[in-house]
Amino acid sequence: MKAIETRSASEADFNFLVDLHRQTFRSYVEQNWSWDEVRQRQELHEDFHAFPYDVVCDGGVAIGVISVVDEGEALLLQYIAILPTHQRQGLGTQLVRQLQAQAFEKGVPVTLHVLKINPAKALYERLGFVVTGEDEYRYFMRA
Repeated sequence: MKAIETRSASEADFNFLVDLHRQTFRSYVEQNWSWDEVRQRQELHEDFHAFPYDVVCDGGVAIGVISVVDEGEALLLQYIAILPTHQRQGLGTQLVRQLQAQAFEKGVPVTLHVLKINPAKALYERLGFVVTGEDEYRYFMRA
């Protein structure tokens, strides 16, 4: 498995994040609600400034984004997305395993939420996550 490169996201990466979000989450958002480009961009902008984001790179080229929040009692996987052209290559698994290793060192769990219709739930289950709760649209998971 290749080494994953990450770097802190800057304002210059915001448009990449918007495009990545559109490519990876639009169909799920449309199935649950409706896609409002202005609203999606606004919510992403708020999150981008509220949470730490790292850009995932392959040979210096941006291919994804991950956001992890240290909540003290847990590491929250706030956001993760990989371009469709780079999915199913083990990158998401590798990123989540690295996060789990960091959490293990700190002695805390990793938490996340995933849309019920998102097939990534199966990935998280394979990596040891269990459902700890749910709402109308999401499962809350912990490992």
